[in-house]
This record gives sequence, structure tokens and C-alpha cells, in this order.
Amino acid sequence: MESHTIWRCCKNNCGDHARFDGAIYIKVKDHIHTPNPEETIAIENKSKEVNSATTSHDSSRRIIHEVLLSISKDDGTVVPNYSSSQRTIERKSKKKKYHYHDRVHYDDIHIPGEL
Repeated sequence: MESHTIWRCCKNNCGDHARFDGAIYIKVKDHIHTPNPEETIAIENKSKEVNSATTSHDSSRRIIHEVLLSISKDDGTVVPNYSSSQRTIERKSKKKKYHYHDRVHYDDIHIPGEL
């Protein structure tokens, strides 16, 4: 089985993407816009928060603090406000915590006798 890694532009209307097939990088399409470093920093920040929210059991306050430590003081203006970051982290953590199965069989449901 051959494994590929694909990167695509974070802008929805841009079709730019590249592929890595384990040996070489292949550029498939070019960007249709100019680069925006502030937007890239904001997206990387959110990605770090979401990744930490889904992989760790830390509080949202700790996750935000750790992500902010990795950001330069000059880039602080592009960071979302605290409550926005907190809501994103709590939403992703909740999704991880309450993972529901698509199919449930009656044989798998256990109801205690006193109920």
C-alpha cells in the first residue's frame, strides 16, 4: 500500500495543493492569491489548539497558554481572543469525550435490573 501526504491551501477558493509520495514532493496546482503571513499564523495557532484539545486532557486555559508561548510577541495581533479560543478547545474536547457509535445493537445495551 502506497502512502501519500497531501497539503492544500487553507483558503477555500484556492485550489493549490502539493503531494509527497514518500520520496519526492509534487506540486499539483499553484496559488491564485498572494500570501498572507498573518492569516497563516492564525491558522497555525488554531491548528495547535485543536490538536492539543483532541490529544490531551489539559484544561483549555493550559492549552491556550502553551500555544501562546510558541507565538512571537510581534505576531500577537493575529491571535484570536481568549473566549474564542476557549470555545474552540471545549467544542473539540467535548467531541472527543462523547464519541457515539453509529450503530447500536440491542444485545449491546445493558439495563440494570432495578430500572
